[in-house]
Amino acid sequence: MRKLLTLLSLCFLLAAPAAFAQDTLKIGFGGALLGNLATYGLSNLYGIEYAVYDVNSKGGVLGRQVELISEDDSCLPDQAAIAATKLSSQGIKFVLGHTCSGPTNSALSVYGNNVIVISSSATDIHLTEDGNYPFFFRTTPRDDAQSSIMVKLIKKNGYKKVAILHDKGDYGKTLAELSEAALKADTESGIEVVMVEGITSGQVSYDAIVSKVKNSGAEAIIWGGYYNDASKLAINMRDKSMDTVIIGADGLYDDRFLSIGGQAVEGSYATGQSDISSSAAAQAALTYHKAHHTEETGTYFFYAIGAAQALFSAIEKAGTADDLELIKKHLTEDTVDTAMGPVRFDSKGDIIGAGFTLYQIQNGKFVVVDLE
Repeated sequence: MRKLLTLLSLCFLLAAPAAFAQDTLKIGFGGALLGNLATYGLSNLYGIEYAVYDVNSKGGVLGRQVELISEDDSCLPDQAAIAATKLSSQGIKFVLGHTCSGPTNSALSVYGNNVIVISSSATDIHLTEDGNYPFFFRTTPRDDAQSSIMVKLIKKNGYKKVAILHDKGDYGKTLAELSEAALKADTESGIEVVMVEGITSGQVSYDAIVSKVKNSGAEAIIWGGYYNDASKLAINMRDKSMDTVIIGADGLYDDRFLSIGGQAVEGSYATGQSDISSSAAAQAALTYHKAHHTEETGTYFFYAIGAAQALFSAIEKAGTADDLELIKKHLTEDTVDTAMGPVRFDSKGDIIGAGFTLYQIQNGKFVVVDLE
C-alpha cells in the first residue's frame, strides 16, 4: 500500500531547487499535491522529477538546466485556475499537468494559447476533441477508450440491468455519457440502463443512492468518478447485502481504492495503464525513485516521464524554447523513445498507440482481465 507523505517530504517536493544557474529552462507542474486525490498528482510529480533529473544529468535542454516549479491544484477547478495564474505570472511557457480533467480544463482557460501543456492523466475527450486548446497534449488515452472497455465487459459478463452513476465532474460525467450512449445504441444486446444519476462528491455516506440502485435491480454499476466516492458506494452496498458489481475507469485504478474499500471492493473492475515497467529505461526510473522516496510510484509515473521526455525532445529539436508552433510541430511529427515507450501525438494532441488494460480486484490486488 502507498504510504502517506510526511510533512517534511511534502515540503521538499514543493520547494524550489536549491542551486540553479540564472538561465534555467523553467517547466511548470500543476496538479493535486494535497487533498483526497493527491496520490494522482504525486504520481505525476514523481515521474516529472525523475525526467528532470535525467535530462539535467545529460546537460539539460539546449544547454540549460531544467528548473521545475510546482503548484498544487488539489484536483479542484477553482484552485487549478489559481495555480495556472501563478505559473503564467512567472513567464513559464511549458506546463506538465494538470492531474484531473475538470481542473485541466479550468487551467487551460488561463493558459490560452500561450503555454504548451502536456497532461499524463486528464482523460476527458473534450480537452482535445473540441479543438479549443491547440497547445494541449496528453500521454494518457482518452475516456472513450475506457468506456468502450467497460461496455464490452458488461456484454461479456451478461449483465442485463445497468445503473450509471457519476460525480458530476467533467471526467466522471463524460464517462457516464459515453457509456450510456454506447449501451443504448446496442439494441441487440438486451441491456437495460435502469438509472442514470449524478451524485454529490465527498459525502460521508451514499446510502440513499445505493437504495435506489438496489430497488432498480441493477446487476452492475458503471461509475464515472474517482476512488474516494466509489469506495464509499461499495461499502454502503455491502452493508445492504448487495452484490452489484462496480465497473470504473482509471479513477479507480489506485491502491487507495483497495485500502479504503477493503473487502467491499472485491470483484470490482477498473481500467488502467498497462504494465510498462520492464524496459531498461523504465527500470532506471524505478531505481532512481526507490533511492529518493519511500512512497510507491503510483498510477501515472511512467506516463508523466513520457510527457516530460517528449517535451524536452521537442524543444531540443526545435532549437529554441520560444517558438511554440515549431515545438508543437515536433511533438506531432516526431516519435520519441521514452520510459513509457514511443511517444508521438496526433493533430488533436492525443497520444498515438497507447491504450488501457482492464483489471479486476481479486484478493486485494488488481489482476489483469482478458476480454477476448
